[in-house]
Amino acid sequence: HGYTRVDDGSIVLSPADQATLDGMLLERLLAKRAREFAKADELRQKLRSAGVIIDDGANTYRVVPPEPPKQSQPARPTHHGYTRVDDGSIVLSPADQATLDGMLLERLLAKRAREFAKADELRQKLRSAGVIIDDGANTYRVVPPEPPKQSQPARPTHHGYTRVD
Repeated sequence: HGYTRVDDGSIVLSPADQATLDGMLLERLLAKRAREFAKADELRQKLRSAGVIIDDGANTYRVVPPEPPKQSQPARPTHHGYTRVDDGSIVLSPADQATLDGMLLERLLAKRAREFAKADELRQKLRSAGVIIDDGANTYRVVPPEPPKQSQPARPTHHGYTRVD
């Protein structure tokens, strides 16, 4: 392949690893000569992620500690971060607490994704179930839920009077 190692040799490769490296360098060189640049770039990236830095201009390579894997997205939170601050007089079953925690987490994720309509809808559902959220303090309180509103009797559409002239 014609490449020379130019690092300090502090990272020792086994004969099998050295043979694999030499094979990849040769495969990359042949791909470049065949003008298969996508394949050559893919091999270069594989070598880089394994800790091999190539300098094509000088026909050299260095072996460095491999890069840690990168996370493509920030880790999804598993907890909502809110703390209950009421007196605890309303006791929630474990299932109800799990549902509440799930809704608080879903609301947090909606806010982070800038889906504010969804976050507002979840806040309203929580409120109607008796959960008051304070986003500034990252707290919530559980209060007795609001009773359902009684619908007003239908307003008459006709007054029932007859005009007499």
